Amino acid sequence: MQRRAAAAYFAFFLVISAAAYAYIGVAESQRPEVQLEATAELENESTFTVDGVTYTASNVGTGGDSPVADLSWTNESARYTATLEDNSTTTLENTTYRISTNNTTNTVTLRQEFNVTRLLQQDSAVENSLAQQNGTQYVVYRENDTLRPLAEWLPEPETRTYPISSVYPYQTDGGVQQTTLVSVGDASATVEWTAPRDRTVELSEGGNVTLQGQQFFAHFPANDTVEIVSVDHYDTYLEQRDRIDYFQERVNGLWGVSILSGIAAVLLLGMAYLPTRG
Repeated sequence: MQRRAAAAYFAFFLVISAAAYAYIGVAESQRPEVQLEATAELENESTFTVDGVTYTASNVGTGGDSPVADLSWTNESARYTATLEDNSTTTLENTTYRISTNNTTNTVTLRQEFNVTRLLQQDSAVENSLAQQNGTQYVVYRENDTLRPLAEWLPEPETRTYPISSVYPYQTDGGVQQTTLVSVGDASATVEWTAPRDRTVELSEGGNVTLQGQQFFAHFPANDTVEIVSVDHYDTYLEQRDRIDYFQERVNGLWGVSILSGIAAVLLLGMAYLPTRG
């Protein structure tokens, strides 16, 4: 009698487990999805344009369970700035200049610096080294050891003066960049210019991104695809995500029923056939 009851309960729980499992299959076929009106749907190396600027997607789907992607573009008129330190040196056209800033006149002056050693070597009338007396350096003439102050012997240095808003030739690693002098202080001055600059931003699920002053967000319908969607649809996106989360909670509940019912059926059947004490 006990075993017949156990068999009946086994069948009951087994039916519940199977029914819950079968319903999961039916429910999964109707799983809700995020469906949005996307501005662009991108895969690796695909592009789209916003107000004349072209954006390129790369590394789409990296990040595992939380996919991400990179969006890159070139800002053709990025603003760059540089600081000119007072009493520092710069090189223009193979000539070295000493920088002097003057905030009273709002100017920057470049004064030519000479390679004294090389000039001495180029002049056969003088010694290759200087003499020094009472803190003053002198050039020594070979013929009669006549001394002449170095400052008088050197040629007149070239000077260049740049007022605020003038074009200043700033030396960069890539060569001379024509810049604009925008401010002058006691110890430094600032120049600025515009030039292309490569930019990259990382996209994540639901993350906002600003492109050309317009607000968008990213959605990954698949690991290898990212959609760029106007922020106007963000409320719709949140509503659909809430529906998906609610659906997943119910599916998880069905999985719980199916698994627990299966375990209960097996336990009841096993306990019914345990040997009894004589």
